[in-house]
Amino acid sequence: MTPTALAELQQIVARHATKEGRTVSVFPDIYFFRATAPSGPKLVETGGVVVAVVTAQAKTIELANHEVLRYEPGSYLFITQQTRYTSTIEAASPEAPYLSVGLALDPVVLSEVLLALDEDGELDADDEEETDGWVASVDDGLADALLRLLRAVEDPVERRHLAPLAMREIIFRLLRSEHAGPLRRAARGDDGRIHSAMRYIQEHFQRRLTVEQLAKTVAMSPSHFAHRFRAVARMSPMRFVKTVRMQQARLLIFGQGLRASEAAEQVGYASASHFTRDFKSHFGASPSAYAREIAV
Repeated sequence: MTPTALAELQQIVARHATKEGRTVSVFPDIYFFRATAPSGPKLVETGGVVVAVVTAQAKTIELANHEVLRYEPGSYLFITQQTRYTSTIEAASPEAPYLSVGLALDPVVLSEVLLALDEDGELDADDEEETDGWVASVDDGLADALLRLLRAVEDPVERRHLAPLAMREIIFRLLRSEHAGPLRRAARGDDGRIHSAMRYIQEHFQRRLTVEQLAKTVAMSPSHFAHRFRAVARMSPMRFVKTVRMQQARLLIFGQGLRASEAAEQVGYASASHFTRDFKSHFGASPSAYAREIAV
């Protein structure tokens, strides 16, 4: 990443990370973070594949296998699946805060890109072992796509039409990186059938779905289906069902103005309180608190 690109990225993140802790973007699955004091180690749980880019100060994480990763301005952290890790912010102050931007990558788009790479013969067979995450430098292509995404988020029209394209390009560039070989390789084999199962979930998420039922729709055994689904989607089948329901509920509440109880019913929840708990678990805030964050 060039110094000019890093400087612009720092300005954009500082403009959006207006409060202590996490700030939700108006565009789905983009989060900004500010800290004005050191912290940690703090336990963090991700719901799927995430990428985080630090723009000021630095952070150290320890994965479940005790591997320690440190990333700073000009580098990014890529978490490859639903997992837990500990996070430590090394230094921060009100005058020099820690700042970062995080992207939660859509598992459907992730699987589509993996499938496209497979068709292009890009699922290489290197000897590198798969890991829960890695740190790498932000190259010029990734930096350009990230900046275009964040610029588009600030314009309502570009947010609808250009931001999804930039997000897809970011996923494409991340999956083509040298570190992503094991992740690409893990998706080889049944990805077509898994993608069919994903489409089935997207079309029938209002119904009561089970692993056994989903496996049957693509003619796979439940155990093999669950294993292969996680390899492609980077999360379990039922976690994917929950993710789709939460994404749809967010659109209904904030796009169409439905009440939380109405959205809960439309996405397949019999209990509004259960829906609110899942919404808070997925997005980090209740529907009402999430709405206040977006409105800020």
